[in-house]
Amino acid sequence: MADSTPYLIAMTGGSGSGKSTVADALLEHYADHGIVVFHEDGYYWPMSHYGPADTDEQREAIIAKVNYDDPISKETSLMASQLADLKAGRTIEQPIYDYDQHDRKITETRTIAPANIIVIEGIHALSVPELKPLIDLSIYVDTPDDLRLARRIRRDVVERGRSVESVLAQYLGTVRAAHYRHTYPAMFEADLVIADEGLPAYGQVRAPKEAVERMLAPITARLQAEGVL
Repeated sequence: MADSTPYLIAMTGGSGSGKSTVADALLEHYADHGIVVFHEDGYYWPMSHYGPADTDEQREAIIAKVNYDDPISKETSLMASQLADLKAGRTIEQPIYDYDQHDRKITETRTIAPANIIVIEGIHALSVPELKPLIDLSIYVDTPDDLRLARRIRRDVVERGRSVESVLAQYLGTVRAAHYRHTYPAMFEADLVIADEGLPAYGQVRAPKEAVERMLAPITARLQAEGVL
């Protein structure tokens, strides 16, 4: 890269769109170029942000009222500040969100050192105004709603121990509406729109290598054209 400033890729798409798979593939393919993936999920507010959470009843009340698919559920100012630090060459301590507890970990953080390429991935990566001045390349992963829902159900049931009924209730109650209000509009402003290749649902057989390669191809071409790779 002619410019030593880290290059920031922001990758978004609906829940279950496959954006994490694409981000991880970028990390695997271009590790030699110096790349790190910055997960947006760590910035969900801790429960204490909403009030006392000392009892099960208080915690359940908070979980019931928070719309986790709205950007206001995240500490976006900290997210933007830490991304700015990375672009300025400073190491950060990123918060870690515990999905089992619906809360941030108190004593544990993730150390992220500066890298030539930073990939931020998440449903709000292109929905936070404070992030936009930092972004060098914006990508939207476009995936059919039914495929995204199938993946979300499998992920939340298998990996997070939730019931199918609770996943569907959350999807119909907040997830779907928030997607079209906050995430979907970014598709029309993104530098690249990557069509989903029908990657397998969470927990199933790994995606065929050729499918991942096809999704990476336009990203690689753009990075090469800009002298990043």
